[in-house]
Amino acid sequence: MKLDLSELLNGKRSAVSFDYAFDPTQVAGDCAAMPDDVTIPENGIHVRGQAVDSFGTLMLRAEIDVTYETRCARCLDPVTKEFSFELERMVLTDRGVERELSHLTDDGEWDGVTDDILYVNEGYVDADADIVEEVSLSVPTFDLCEPDCPGLCPKCGRKLRDGDCGCREEKYINPNFAVLQTLLDKTSGEGKED
Repeated sequence: MKLDLSELLNGKRSAVSFDYAFDPTQVAGDCAAMPDDVTIPENGIHVRGQAVDSFGTLMLRAEIDVTYETRCARCLDPVTKEFSFELERMVLTDRGVERELSHLTDDGEWDGVTDDILYVNEGYVDADADIVEEVSLSVPTFDLCEPDCPGLCPKCGRKLRDGDCGCREEKYINPNFAVLQTLLDKTSGEGKED
């Protein structure tokens, strides 16, 4: 969403508040793609915050709440999760100013970093691409439907939460030690006869 900062730029206001939700698939431009197993529903990203004039420097500060859908990493059931994070960006009206900022290396060379800067275009600033990029980098890579999800049976693929599948866990015995297993079987059999 384009935020109108014209009153902030003209000095009529010292802060502009915003509160909106958007669909990340509608964001134009180059931004990071969501992981393949993550889907964000329409209006699944909720943004609220302020753009403020802080002693001549425009800053955009926002809190972002994200609702997303994925699959449990153990049982593959669909799950809906939420997370929040804060975003802070400097807002510039002139693209040439970025080289004068603190993006210099120790030897005075510009390091090319501009990922924390938004630019005003005809009185508007659009932070949605930056927000989508931050969301794609912040989405957890491992989600569970429940903290103690037992997952799937490695043999038959049945959900262990639904009960015992009846598969027996076969213990692999190295052929070199098979003779020792027969000794264990004999000693355990002798103890049962008593």
